[in-house]
Amino acid sequence: MNNEWQKPVRFREDGLLITVATAAQARTWLSSARKGGRAWEEALDKCSAAAEGRLSNAEARKAFLKAAH
Repeated sequence: MNNEWQKPVRFREDGLLITVATAAQARTWLSSARKGGRAWEEALDKCSAAAEGRLSNAEARKAFLKAAH
């Protein structure tokens, strides 16, 4: 099973280009960045669920986009 998103999410933070291509990578980034807020918590929950196979990758990616941008 391929867990990579069809289209990785890319954004800049502190001058660095960040590329996130899986729900597991998104979960790691969300956990370490710890910005907070409702969208952030929802994205962390959904990315964790997708990384564990309990939610679709598409749904996790959508939540991650909302939190990261």
